[in-house]
Amino acid sequence: MKTQRMIVGMLGGLALAGLMSCEEKNQAQQPKPMDPLAVSVTKLHRQDVELESTWLGHLRGVEEANIKPEVTGKLLRQVYWDGSPCEKGEVLFEIDPSIYQAAVNLAEANVEAAKAGVQQAQAASNRVAKDVERYEKLVHTGSISEKMYTDTLQLREESTAALAVARAQVAQAEAQLATARINLERCVIRAPFAGVASKSTVSVGDFIAAGAVTLTTMSSIDPIRVDFVVPGKHMLSKALSPEFDATKGMVSPVNDFRLILEDGTEYELPGKVVAVDSYVNKTGTVNFVGHVPNPKLQLRSGSAVRVKAKTGVIKDALLVPSRALVSAMNHRFIFVVGPDSLPYGIDVQLGEEVVLEVPNGPENKPTPMLMQVITGTVKPLEESLREIGIENPDEAQIIVEGGQGAALYAQINAGMRAAGATMGFGKVVPHPFEYTHPETTTPSITTKN
Repeated sequence: MKTQRMIVGMLGGLALAGLMSCEEKNQAQQPKPMDPLAVSVTKLHRQDVELESTWLGHLRGVEEANIKPEVTGKLLRQVYWDGSPCEKGEVLFEIDPSIYQAAVNLAEANVEAAKAGVQQAQAASNRVAKDVERYEKLVHTGSISEKMYTDTLQLREESTAALAVARAQVAQAEAQLATARINLERCVIRAPFAGVASKSTVSVGDFIAAGAVTLTTMSSIDPIRVDFVVPGKHMLSKALSPEFDATKGMVSPVNDFRLILEDGTEYELPGKVVAVDSYVNKTGTVNFVGHVPNPKLQLRSGSAVRVKAKTGVIKDALLVPSRALVSAMNHRFIFVVGPDSLPYGIDVQLGEEVVLEVPNGPENKPTPMLMQVITGTVKPLEESLREIGIENPDEAQIIVEGGQGAALYAQINAGMRAAGATMGFGKVVPHPFEYTHPETTTPSITTKN
């Protein structure tokens, strides 16, 4: 009996050992659960987004002129200050007028002499006319010869011609006087329009020839002109919009704009488009001309600027923080926490990138944040969310920080599902995302100083 009990015990032990070996084998076949991954999430943001575009441009005067002398002479004085604003008609330079004043005096004397010549010719003409009248009566009575009468008629024609010549000489002398006075006036060089006169290129005492040198340049800068180019494709898309109709006098699909100056600041006053070229350049762009008020003359010709304009509105746009995007194989993905706490990737197409004030942190304080407009690629984004089990897109939890880890978990989970696994998937633990402005981590060597 003792031996039988020993055999039974041994068989039982072998059976138990065999049973334990099967359980360990089954456990070995089941994957080891992955540790939960902590991620920061935010809700999918939805709002109307105003689209803005920025183009390069440069400033110039609405009117620009090179001021050159129209008469030759010595420069007597410069009246304006270099770079100062000048009103229309304000004196800029003066050229020695003595020669031109003498020319005016001579021309005036010539006019008086020509007028005296007219009086003399008129008197001679009157005298001959009386002789003709008297001789006409006497020739019929035989008191004077026919030849004397015909000679007097000839003298009348000559005196009439002489009077006409004298009057023409008066007109010629008056024209010469007008020219002389114009040249005298041109000794005083005035601003052709209101604007800013640049630095003078000549000095007092220089002898300057008419039209040979630019004394200064003037630019009308209130308003100031901005030239910029817009891509032809963008222009076409706006021109085809229903609200634009050039036949009603609309100059451009883009009307108002703002200037971004070279230091990155935005100029306080808006500008308006005043002209658009009628053709697309070889570079595929369209030339635009705008005017910007410049009452304080803060803007000057030649400055490079950027032109920013609102170009449309996206209704009910879906947005995520730009840092929520994950790149892989030339695709962009967002990762969403599903109802089962698993991460799911959605292939998205990127739209406009804009800075918006969105609720942030525990207090939902509006904070400026760089946001990205997204749409689905293969199917609408809302449909992809429903397949995950999220019926309301506004409630979708978008992973902002931890996206790379979530991408790895999602890939592993997909592989496990393909292998038939039903448990052990990698889950994520979401925490509210709170945006903080980036700060430099490099200590300044001048801080102590």
